Amino acid sequence: MKEILFLSGKGGTGKTSITGGLAYIAEEVLVFADSDVDASNLHLVLGNDIMESREFTNGFIANVDTTKCTGCGICEKECMFDSIHVISKKAEVNDFLCEGCGLCEKLCPEKAINMNDLIAGSIITYRTRRGKLLVGATMTSKRERSGKLVSEVKREAKEAAKKMNADYLLVDGPPGIGCPAIASLGGVNYAVLVTEPTLSGYHDVERVFALIKYFKLKTGMIINKSDINDRLKIKLNEFAEKNGITLLGEIPYDDDFIKGLKLNVTIAEQSPKINSILKVIWENIKKETL
Repeated sequence: MKEILFLSGKGGTGKTSITGGLAYIAEEVLVFADSDVDASNLHLVLGNDIMESREFTNGFIANVDTTKCTGCGICEKECMFDSIHVISKKAEVNDFLCEGCGLCEKLCPEKAINMNDLIAGSIITYRTRRGKLLVGATMTSKRERSGKLVSEVKREAKEAAKKMNADYLLVDGPPGIGCPAIASLGGVNYAVLVTEPTLSGYHDVERVFALIKYFKLKTGMIINKSDINDRLKIKLNEFAEKNGITLLGEIPYDDDFIKGLKLNVTIAEQSPKINSILKVIWENIKKETL
């Protein structure tokens, strides 16, 4: 099984739309992972028939039993995160600030504080419209645990892919170069950069490729909206050639991307022209991953 990761240095390049389009046209046995856990949306175009959902816990959070709390203030005084305060003679925890260190639990003379598992999100397995599996997730707003949640999404997707003897695991990566992107790169066989010929697109593809180089991954590039700026498209081609990145294909600007999103279908279903281009790109990706 080959694991292929689609990355972009910024949002709005069409990475998810292209990943969804390739997922639709590919005839091989595939499993998908949406590792953009802060804004998971691949299921919107592939189909969101939920097969399974489970809570993802990571870390701990303080919980006060108000029937035991005497409001002594020791926890408030000693909390280095300023996350617990005595209000109306009872300790109250700010869920957004608590780091789950457990100090307040150890110091409380009344044993009124306990550490509970922190629910950081949910991991969801979908059945796509073409009968394939997609593993995604949603984050809660209480913690920045996206890197660990990405790793768990990928772990579950890999297990499913192995059970199905899948040919490929396609991973829709998060934008940017932060923890989610780094977690997405673990165990990948091939990285695909999805970019656009704009100043921000060029700048951000430089940043994300600098990250990819640390993982020593073979890399390809898709230039989306390729006809909106010829000068910057030439620069992107030069960047790819200079860094040994294979140009997998170019996709011209097409309003059908927007129309497809409104209808919750992939660009491959919406546009016969883009469908044909994506078939060539998919064949190029398969050649690169032999």
